[in-house]
Amino acid sequence: MKYEVTKTDVGTNLLVKSEKLDSKLAPELKSLFINLISDPHSGGLIVDLKSIAFADSSGLSALLLAYRLYRDANRTLILHSLSERVQKLLEISQLSNVFTIAENEQEALSLLK
Repeated sequence: MKYEVTKTDVGTNLLVKSEKLDSKLAPELKSLFINLISDPHSGGLIVDLKSIAFADSSGLSALLLAYRLYRDANRTLILHSLSERVQKLLEISQLSNVFTIAENEQEALSLLK
């Protein structure tokens, strides 16, 4: 499995365990995001991207789907621990203004509460 989901009292943590957020992983993540949002008790979502060294448009599409799902459900989505390369990709695509991005898990947890 290329990800790990952990439920907490304030929300759900998703650790992505792949080096690439690309067309191979994106469909699986999209399905996961849809399943998570359908659980009314899952709360907000914190996505740990520390393992991701590369992302492409399909990976960004999966993250955007999560953003829209959580926004429309009035829930919080937070990305954290982005590599410099992924951070730069979000800035170039102007998505750094769309997502809530935290430096680390502790900051993400404080934003979720």
